[in-house]
Amino acid sequence: MKNLLIVVDMVNGFINKGALADKRINSIVPPIAKKIEKAKENGDLIIAFKDTHKENDEEFKLFPPHCIEGSKECELVDELKIYEKDMIVINKNTTNGFKTKEMQRIMKNYQFENIEITGCCTDICVSALTQSLTRYFVENGIDTKISISENCVDTFDAPNHNADEINAKTLEELKEIGVNVVYNKALKPISVKKLTDRKFLNMFEVTYENEQGQFHYEFVTRRKLPEIIEPSLKPDAVHMIPYAYVNGAMVVYLIKEFKRAIGDYAYGIPAGLVDEGEDAKASAIRELGEEIGAEVKHIKRAETSAYTSLGLTDETAELYEAEVKISGKQNLQRNEKIEVVPVKLDELEKLLDNGKFCARSKYGLRNFIYKQKIKELEKTIKEYEDKEIENLLYNE
Repeated sequence: MKNLLIVVDMVNGFINKGALADKRINSIVPPIAKKIEKAKENGDLIIAFKDTHKENDEEFKLFPPHCIEGSKECELVDELKIYEKDMIVINKNTTNGFKTKEMQRIMKNYQFENIEITGCCTDICVSALTQSLTRYFVENGIDTKISISENCVDTFDAPNHNADEINAKTLEELKEIGVNVVYNKALKPISVKKLTDRKFLNMFEVTYENEQGQFHYEFVTRRKLPEIIEPSLKPDAVHMIPYAYVNGAMVVYLIKEFKRAIGDYAYGIPAGLVDEGEDAKASAIRELGEEIGAEVKHIKRAETSAYTSLGLTDETAELYEAEVKISGKQNLQRNEKIEVVPVKLDELEKLLDNGKFCARSKYGLRNFIYKQKIKELEKTIKEYEDKEIENLLYNE
């Protein structure tokens, strides 16, 4: 494996409950989750350290009792706990995860090109682990690069422990010993003001401040509280590319609908909002039934959650591809009229060039077409190779 992602102590005891908990550390949960998703897609190794102590551990001479073995404090926060099966989980009773037997074994058995370290606390456990790894690589002549993203580490705030100052100081110290520190921490809003009170969509005004002074920005959100106030890993919406094989040829089912914002009809792919308590995949299946009367035979996620239009909204959406059977009637809402348009794959590109589409539909469909072309090319190459092998065997 070329890459290793390390998640340090993102447990309830340092974030949600306990003597050392600080909810400010919640702000790094979403970007860490995105790092985990990317690492999973790339097939990278992921390690999660969990602070875990006996009741009379030596560490309690320096810190208040925390993260006692078997308690809720030792568990990863819920947003990251869902990835636990994808990680090597290491319980540690030390501020330096490098000292654990499991970490020593991994360093002995694997060699990585890149290691990315995330988690808390920046100045204690993150720093100790990073310094030990750096020293280990130098002493053993190993060319492994270590990186830390500023928005993926944090520490607690206290009267004699200014978190912002200590984060900045610690990252500069790590940078001096060769760590690649990526500075991408967002501006903190001074105020967030709700401007409308509607059912499905509301406008907010956020005030920021930089070296040039204060400035305001307006945006809309579908959420009760926008991402600026309450970050969410759950997508707001789903988009689906439904297809079927008709007489051996692939057909993609588009929808054609009157769009009030442009006063005209536009093509697109089925889409909808994720209901409260519903996961994205279930939403995709439900929306396909409602919008095009489809029975889903097979469905897979084609793209993880992404922002739909960052200049306008914090809305996020996932993209799915689904093989379907059009077997029922549409179940549309009042004043909703959707025409289902079956389009053969070889005719779809022309429609994309000339028809009106939203960006998400257009780019998703183009990517879908390219993937089908690659599959056809791979099939042709395999058939050619099989034929060549058969000819060689026959000639022998």
